[in-house]
Amino acid sequence: MPTSLSSTNLLTDLASPDNHHLRAKFTEKSYPKDTFLFAPGHEENLVFIIKSGRVQIYLAVDDKEFSLVILGPGDIYTSHTRAHVKSLDDVVLLLIPTAHIYSYMISHPVLTLPIISVLGKLLKQSFSIIDNLAFKNVCQRLTHFLLHEAHHNGTRDMEGITINPNLTTTQIAAIVGSSRQTVSKILNNMFQAGVLFRKKNGGYLIPDLTLLQGYSH
Repeated sequence: MPTSLSSTNLLTDLASPDNHHLRAKFTEKSYPKDTFLFAPGHEENLVFIIKSGRVQIYLAVDDKEFSLVILGPGDIYTSHTRAHVKSLDDVVLLLIPTAHIYSYMISHPVLTLPIISVLGKLLKQSFSIIDNLAFKNVCQRLTHFLLHEAHHNGTRDMEGITINPNLTTTQIAAIVGSSRQTVSKILNNMFQAGVLFRKKNGGYLIPDLTLLQGYSH
């Protein structure tokens, strides 16, 4: 289960001399870690690009949270959706009224493609989440998340592959659509089965990807 978009970096496009007029329209603002940035129905209709740090986009129903995506530097989103936006790190955002960027895109279509690319990946991510919720149990979804981290962000050595998603158990639970207690129980079972080991730095060691993949079945 992917957690980020990452491959299209709008900061590079904004740094282009051709887009310096647009860059000047952005307001730069810093927020500390664990700050609720925007909630559904936010008054201002803004578009923001992440300059540094990570931001979580998630849905909240009663006391449950479900993570849609974790955005990083160069990713784009809006303040005016049904989702909540929260900083996972100290973050710096570039903010601009939605109407301003729409009008600029009409006269400067060079930015249209990267913005559509990011939004398209977010839509693809949403379908992936729906597929996981509909056809996989919690253990399978958690295994899928760990395997994705191993393939895309893992570090291999003689012991296996080490991953460090830099997320709490509660945040991982939101990503896989479950409760913290359930995810914690499954992780402990994985530790006991020897398909996953906890590292001192907060990461995880996967000694054998095949064993981990087979565990959920």
